[in-house]
Amino acid sequence: MITLLRVYQSVNFYASQDAPCPEKSMSSVNDALENARLTYDQHMRTCRQCHADRAACAVAKHLLRIYNNARRDHMRAGGQHPVTD
Repeated sequence: MITLLRVYQSVNFYASQDAPCPEKSMSSVNDALENARLTYDQHMRTCRQCHADRAACAVAKHLLRIYNNARRDHMRAGGQHPVTD
């Protein structure tokens, strides 16, 4: 759960309501993408429910949504398509 929180924070970071949103640097966008991908992959390898049902559980769907948002941010920042294994 802590990893999920860290991925969420790395994907959706904002200073505060009063301050303008800082520009995301390419390295932070890459880090968020890599963290989201690793977290999703790890969950899919270790989740008993995903393996038992042969379908993604609610957590897997949420992690995939975070990964897709990070991938979209990566593409907007001018990155290339991420390499998938």
